[in-house]
Amino acid sequence: MPWRDQIQRHLLEQRPESVCALDEAAYRMAQAILPATPVSRPDNPPNTPCTLALGIDVLSHLNAQQAHRLINHTRLYVAPRILLAAQPDCALDAAAFRALGFMLSATDPTDATRVFHYDLDTYKTVPDWLNARYWAHPERWNT
Repeated sequence: MPWRDQIQRHLLEQRPESVCALDEAAYRMAQAILPATPVSRPDNPPNTPCTLALGIDVLSHLNAQQAHRLINHTRLYVAPRILLAAQPDCALDAAAFRALGFMLSATDPTDATRVFHYDLDTYKTVPDWLNARYWAHPERWNT
């Protein structure tokens, strides 16, 4: 599936309340796909976090350190969910995205553009051992 179709499908499924475009191409795409949704321009970020940050060309000319910095800033201050298109010349590989908590949504077979998504609510599954069953044992308390 072409990467633009994958992003469109993701946006239509998620229907975010607001979108923060990280670059001009993302702004145009979000406006076209979600015309009723508020979309902030990359040169005029909102005062409050958006529901979703969208980046199409934002990573294209960044080195790995700049890309890490941008992604960390985005998920801390801009939006808890991020959707990024990583062009073939992106400085970050799939392992770097995975290390940042991203999941690969699709790879376009025609130009090798990859689509990654991040969601703060689901980026890490809770392990089975991390629950009250293993931590609280009231029957062992001395009364």
